[in-house]
Amino acid sequence: MLKILTNNRLFFIIFFVWVIFGAILQLLFSPTEIMFWINRNHTSLLDSFFYYVTLLGEDTIWFSLLCSFTYDSYVRKKNRSYAIKVLLISWLSKVLVSVSLKNIFNYPRPIEVYRHSSQAIHLVDGVTMHHWQSFPSGHTMTAFAFACVCLFVQKKISPSIIALLLAILVGYSRMYLFQHFPRDVFAGSVLGVGVVISVVFFLKSNKIVP
Repeated sequence: MLKILTNNRLFFIIFFVWVIFGAILQLLFSPTEIMFWINRNHTSLLDSFFYYVTLLGEDTIWFSLLCSFTYDSYVRKKNRSYAIKVLLISWLSKVLVSVSLKNIFNYPRPIEVYRHSSQAIHLVDGVTMHHWQSFPSGHTMTAFAFACVCLFVQKKISPSIIALLLAILVGYSRMYLFQHFPRDVFAGSVLGVGVVISVVFFLKSNKIVP
């Protein structure tokens, strides 16, 4: 585990800064304060931007990635079979963890909690609002897991850093669109990275991948 962290320190430095910042923010401010601060700071440009950014947390991204691995010359020389195994098992594990937790907790989403609030709520046109299964944020979990998968299968670290920065934007978009609380996004990011690291560690320990 330590080797994984040291060999990819730039990725994990950015990730840990995100985690620490998120933790401090949630200690200093209530979920209501954070949600309505984000909700008040909106523009039509940001509405459009985050409407599309949040799509990067859809599961279709995994299938696009799987197709690209078949032909991608930048996949590590440990071969495409390695990349595909890591991708598929990580995806299945992510789905299992996400769906299980959503059904176990079944927490209400922001729109359900604040729908009778006296504060004005800005909603982005075209976004379908969900009311339950808030914890954790599946889109955030997917985006961070995707970034971590890139880390282990690409020859260069730059694609995973770009994917990580996009994952952070996906996490913010879930709050901006009033779909998730900070705790949901925070948990989704940690779980997304944690699932992939656990999968890679398991596969290597059992010599399923080189």
